[in-house]
Amino acid sequence: MVSREPMSEPSSKPLLKRLAKNMSWMFLSQIFVGLFGLASLIFTARAVGPAAVGILALVDAYIQVMDRLFRLEPWQATIKYGSEALIEEDQNRFRQLIKMSVVTDCLGGLLAGSVAIMLAPRLAPFIGLSEPEGASYVTLVALGLFLSLRPTGIGVLRIFDRFDVLAISDMVIAGLRFVGVIIAFLLDLGIWAFVALLLMHQILTGLVAFFLALAELKKRNLHRFLSQPLRRAFAHNPGYLRFLWNSNFNVILRQSTQRLDILVVGALLDVTSVGFYQVGKRIMANVVRIGGPVRQVLYPEMTRLWAVGDFGRFWRLVRLVSLSVCGVSILVSIPLALKMPELAVLLFGPEFRGAAPVMTILMYAAIVYLGGLVLNPALLSMGLDSALVRTTIVATVIFAASFLPLLYWMGIEGIALSHLLFNLVWTVGCIFAIRSYLARKHET
Repeated sequence: MVSREPMSEPSSKPLLKRLAKNMSWMFLSQIFVGLFGLASLIFTARAVGPAAVGILALVDAYIQVMDRLFRLEPWQATIKYGSEALIEEDQNRFRQLIKMSVVTDCLGGLLAGSVAIMLAPRLAPFIGLSEPEGASYVTLVALGLFLSLRPTGIGVLRIFDRFDVLAISDMVIAGLRFVGVIIAFLLDLGIWAFVALLLMHQILTGLVAFFLALAELKKRNLHRFLSQPLRRAFAHNPGYLRFLWNSNFNVILRQSTQRLDILVVGALLDVTSVGFYQVGKRIMANVVRIGGPVRQVLYPEMTRLWAVGDFGRFWRLVRLVSLSVCGVSILVSIPLALKMPELAVLLFGPEFRGAAPVMTILMYAAIVYLGGLVLNPALLSMGLDSALVRTTIVATVIFAASFLPLLYWMGIEGIALSHLLFNLVWTVGCIFAIRSYLARKHET
């Protein structure tokens, strides 16, 4: 990462001090976003019931799957190559990267939004959304995909250490959505109001971080990037497209397992089962939020450490974060597991008592995920993006092979168990990839 002065060398602040500052902002953001999100789900569940919660979950899952399948997010590539350009004080190369990132976002958003809308009439009934309302729900929310510029904003703000700006904006967006949910709940506006809130959230998420990043670029006199030639950007950043694809392909596989499952549940079971499964996944998501800020802050820092050859600090950082995150996640999860049935009724109402088992299994899956949280940024920083992709492919194949048998054997609890299996395989595979790389380096 770099300091807030234009084109300067990496900050002279001690590593742990910078990490603590950035993590504190990200933790604060994740806590507030998680609380707002959980509160929004609680009021939504009490306003419309399990079946409508399932419908909203299917709409959101459809949009997110289309977004991930047809749009590559450039923020990781922007951080990796942008950090190198800033260290070398190459302003033109940095501006070229920003233009490349914006073009990638725009083309991806156009493709994802168009495909989502065109396929909605055919796919909506297939995944359990009734006609004709289901396709209409999906089409409305898909409009937000055309304005998906958040990845560029994330990359720029994280490069320049502006985790505070990103954190505050995320909290404000989550708060606005919660206010909208409260209004819809009090006025009994029905499911269309909650669908409209999905669109509002999609648009704000896609644009706010981008405009904040533009302001940051202007402060540093780096905002005139649109006139930069794209062809030169590819020449100055060899391997950019490969890294862009590999870093995204890994995310596509992982997030597809986290979104497609909801669509399959809707297709094979019913929207009430989807509602139970959705509240379980939201509990898992809030446990995972403990580690989200760690990964987001670590990746730029680990990339810099590996780039300058500071391998000792790199591995000490990996060990410190792994042990810390594992300890915290276990402490948080144990009391929740013991009281999960009561918690489900307390939060969502007596209609959701049946969601307790799936909530518990998904929480254990989240713990395994947190245990290997540092492995993703470590592999990307080391240039082992291909190994990361191979590991994710293996885990995804095992997830897919176990999905339907576990679904028919155990119902929605079986799907939750397949997530636990995926995270176990992925974590072990990443550890094996790192150990194999180190063994080869030792031999040479």
